Amino acid sequence: MDVIDHILRRKRAYSALLLMFFVSGATGLVYQTIWSRHLHLVFGTSTFAIATVLSTFMLGLALGGIAMGWWADRSLRPLETYGLMEIGIGLFALAFPTLLDGVAPIYRSLYASMDAGPVTYGLLQCALVGSLLVVPTALMGATLPLLARFATARMGEAGERVGTLYAVNTMGAVVGIWVAGFVCLPWWGLSFTTGLAAAANIGLGICAIVIGRGVRASGMGELPVEADVAPPLSGQWKPVWVAMFLAGFASLVYEVAWTRVMGLMVGASVYAFSVMLLAFLVGIALGGRLGAGWSDRLFAAGGRGRVLLALAGVETGVAVLSCGLMYVYPELPFWYVWMVDALPGGSEWAQGTWMVSLVLSGLIMTPPAVLMGLAFPLAVRSVVGEDGRLSAPVGYLYGVNTLGGVLGAFLAGFVMLPGIQVQGTIFVA
Repeated sequence: MDVIDHILRRKRAYSALLLMFFVSGATGLVYQTIWSRHLHLVFGTSTFAIATVLSTFMLGLALGGIAMGWWADRSLRPLETYGLMEIGIGLFALAFPTLLDGVAPIYRSLYASMDAGPVTYGLLQCALVGSLLVVPTALMGATLPLLARFATARMGEAGERVGTLYAVNTMGAVVGIWVAGFVCLPWWGLSFTTGLAAAANIGLGICAIVIGRGVRASGMGELPVEADVAPPLSGQWKPVWVAMFLAGFASLVYEVAWTRVMGLMVGASVYAFSVMLLAFLVGIALGGRLGAGWSDRLFAAGGRGRVLLALAGVETGVAVLSCGLMYVYPELPFWYVWMVDALPGGSEWAQGTWMVSLVLSGLIMTPPAVLMGLAFPLAVRSVVGEDGRLSAPVGYLYGVNTLGGVLGAFLAGFVMLPGIQVQGTIFVA
């Protein structure tokens, strides 16, 4: 009876965990929006602010995923550790404005002593202010491998559990972008939105700690992850790391290129960017959810070889679909005008134009993004189980995929698009 009670507690905890991880994903993107606004006031330009937040955000996620992947398999209380991390994120968010004011005299005095130009001063600000964001974003990145350790009781369900967590968190990010950009900040302002998001994180942390203690109430501790009967990879999973690094690189190159295409048509406002990011993340979330159960079924039918072949096919599909969509780009301006004119009141109904932007962004970004989302649970399922480890491969794959995205976003924005234009950039991706 103790075993049955423990399993039931764990199932209820997993259901609650999905809801918490959804909210956690939402708060993460709310913070990204909030911190961009704060840094815009510091830098005086949105370019440096967005570059600092995005690069630091992704770098922190990667570092957190890799570090927690190494440690989480040893954790006996993963859910309670997750709760402490959520509380830490919330407390940092409340302290961030004060911390930002605290580093201002530092970069000002350094600027005065160096007699640097505006670009050097901006890079100095970027380094100092960006270092503040590494800790909370690393905590965010550490949550997926840690929760994967708690949620997965058997390796045979690793793809389904990790893929579902990935999809739920990404869909939460979609809601976070919407709530921050279209509701909280326009209606309630920066301070209230920060307090609301921080309260959500602290509340999540407390709930996670309570649930984790409840799961251990039987005195049995956490159930161990059961190994598969399939032979381990014996270190041969490193090529999958390379594949996921390249996949992360290509996905951010695509996103930057597609944003440039859509920006030429619908403008480069904050709302337009939010709408385009929504379309991209919705595709990622859908793909992650579809790939969750599919990866486990493939493994059951044909082992790791079948899963890796599917991963290769998915990545090839992203390339073929993205190249094929280039032939659609010349038609987009005509479709945009036609759809705006079809709105009630015609083109004078400006409030409805964001709907047109969402439809067109979804047409370009969502189909290949679904395939990108499929890739992660497939990659996870192909590598978990070596020496009984689960969190390590999840954390490493998540980390290297995010690092690839950091490099892709930088090269696409500063090298590829200025040098080889949109079509050349997409061809490289």
